[in-house]
Amino acid sequence: MTVTETLANRGCKYGTIESNSKITQELMRVLIKGENYGQLTDTHIECLHMIFHKISRMVNGDVWYNDNPHDIGGYAKLLEDFVHNHNKKV
Repeated sequence: MTVTETLANRGCKYGTIESNSKITQELMRVLIKGENYGQLTDTHIECLHMIFHKISRMVNGDVWYNDNPHDIGGYAKLLEDFVHNHNKKV
C-alpha cells in the first residue's frame, strides 16, 4: 500500500489533518488555562494531547471506529500508571 492510499484510507476513518489539528489544538489551549498546568510533566501533557487527538479523530471521522476509544483507554492507562508510580516514590 502506498502512503497516498494509507492516507486516503485513514481520512475516511479520522477526518482531515486540518480538522483534526484545529480540534486537538483548541483542546490543548483549554488545557493550558488550567491553574495547575505548570505542574504537569511532559508525560502528563503528552498523554492528554494524545487523548485529545483521539477525541478529535472520533468527532471528525467515523464515530463507530473502535480504535479511537480503545486508544483513549490506552493513553489513560499509561497516565494512570505514571501517576501511580510517581506517588509510590513520594
